[in-house]
Amino acid sequence: MAPRRVLTTIDSHTAGHPTRLITSGLPPLRGESVAEKYDWFQKNLDDVRTLLLHEPRGHSAMVGAVLTDSKVADHGAFFLGSYNYLPMCGHATIGIAASLNHMGLLLPHDQGQAAFDLEVPAGLVRVTANYEGGRLSAVSFDNVASYVAASAVALETLPGPGTCDIAYGGNWYALVEAQAAGVSLDPSGVHHALEIGARIKAEVNARIDTGAVPGANSHIHSVLFYQSNRDDDGFASRQLVVLAANKFDRSPCGTGTSARLAQLLGAGLIEPGEPIRAINILDVEFTASAVPLSTNGANPIRYRPTIEGLAHITGLHSFIRSDDDPIPNGFLCR
Repeated sequence: MAPRRVLTTIDSHTAGHPTRLITSGLPPLRGESVAEKYDWFQKNLDDVRTLLLHEPRGHSAMVGAVLTDSKVADHGAFFLGSYNYLPMCGHATIGIAASLNHMGLLLPHDQGQAAFDLEVPAGLVRVTANYEGGRLSAVSFDNVASYVAASAVALETLPGPGTCDIAYGGNWYALVEAQAAGVSLDPSGVHHALEIGARIKAEVNARIDTGAVPGANSHIHSVLFYQSNRDDDGFASRQLVVLAANKFDRSPCGTGTSARLAQLLGAGLIEPGEPIRAINILDVEFTASAVPLSTNGANPIRYRPTIEGLAHITGLHSFIRSDDDPIPNGFLCR
């Protein structure tokens, strides 16, 4: 039987978290800007998201990326989650660069770099691919502005008295000190982190809905648990991002790290431009730093983060949905 739909992808992982970049099989996307195409895709092609990201072809942690043209940048892109859509995704931005490199679409100049501007729904991002010996060695991106919207927000769901900061780094985060939450930042601590992270997310969003969190006017996407350390190698932030009760970011999280930088700079714990190591539970690192933007006295202060990591290609795929598939758009058990 002839297939109803065939979609091809390049898959990669960035510090353990997957990105599935769609390379063919989509109709032309309608809209003048990337944000308009992002909205049109959600209304007209959501079955593509579930087909590629849900079981049996994907899983709850799978992230998709759609590359499109842009009138203001070299490329446009938006990001698909298993439950939702993302206006920005740091690990997937690094994955896009690695995929473009794999396709031969990045040409390093004589200084060992290739750079491009990327329009995403959250804004404009500058991406730089670095090469050593002709091989891709690192990818960095200058993210959209990050800032802290609310500090020391009391949490009732923690085992003892505790608070969170609410910050933006392309997506919204509640930043919670891991020890205060009783969370262990290693693979054995994931189950508990998922449970308490989901409760924190629900509590914070419910309070935002009632206007009880001054400065916060948008739902948080995730909860970032962190542990800080400063040693001879500089400042390190070990962290785990919980997106839902059954979903966590395997990478250190690019947008979450951007939000964390705003928190650290606002608290005076690091200096502007000082690099930190953002470390996931698998001991894989991003290098990150941020500088204040010229804000003309705006409050809260905005910062421009730069995040560096590396993605690795894991596969080239053709996904087929046949006419007689009993679960044509996939399934996801929560």
